[in-house]
Amino acid sequence: MNSSTISSSLSNNFNRGNSFSSDIWSSVRKLAVLIVLVMTLTAFSNLSAYADRRNYVWTYQYVTMPKNATELEFYQTTKLKDEADDWEYRIEVEHGLTHRWDFSIYQIFKQKEGDAFKWDAVQFRTRYRIAEEGILPIDPLLYFEYKRRTDSTAENKNKLEAKLILAKTLSKLNIAVNPLYEVYLNHKQEIGLDAGISWEWNPKLVVGLESTSRINIYKDGSTKSGSYLGPTVSVASGGWWYTVGTAFGLTDDSDPARVRFLMGIDL
Repeated sequence: MNSSTISSSLSNNFNRGNSFSSDIWSSVRKLAVLIVLVMTLTAFSNLSAYADRRNYVWTYQYVTMPKNATELEFYQTTKLKDEADDWEYRIEVEHGLTHRWDFSIYQIFKQKEGDAFKWDAVQFRTRYRIAEEGILPIDPLLYFEYKRRTDSTAENKNKLEAKLILAKTLSKLNIAVNPLYEVYLNHKQEIGLDAGISWEWNPKLVVGLESTSRINIYKDGSTKSGSYLGPTVSVASGGWWYTVGTAFGLTDDSDPARVRFLMGIDL
């Protein structure tokens, strides 16, 4: 190999490295802007109790926003893969319509390792609690969601999801199970189950264990599944709450791991 070939190869590798670093730093800068925005909003907020504090990062509890209460939430999800990792960021504003019914809007951003940070989708979600907590042996909540991709040419641009949230709190112990069904119109169906168990050590600290599983059924009849299990920790302080969870892949089709961070602020 002559010197010009070596020089060209080193130059290409250097350029790829610079491009990757640029993408990462671009993502970090955007994330920093979002965090500053959230902190600014908080400074002017009337902070109250933790209206929709999450013990888990994938599993939902038996909670809806109180009537006329509003909360801002931020999600960051990392999918650690054998090849290129994926990152997803969500900003959610949710509002209590009644004491048992709420509604929320999400803006979703994504980035694949080596690609640009982009606006990916808009999502709408509503939840309805069947009764007040403790009235029934198991507390049931209905959850519906619609997501629309910003790329109008994407095959999976429209997604509908229905979820049944079943939960029970016994003193400081919480158990929640969420069977769900998703359909990506003209692309695939997805059957899933999220479940968690947690313990409230004190009002500011909750620790738990959570699992999330999915079976994807594509329109050509092929299937793909993934199951994950890992710990969660939720901390609340000064009108903010933070929850982080790490789930490790349990099957051959699963990614090695997934990490999700949630942050909520009552407005």
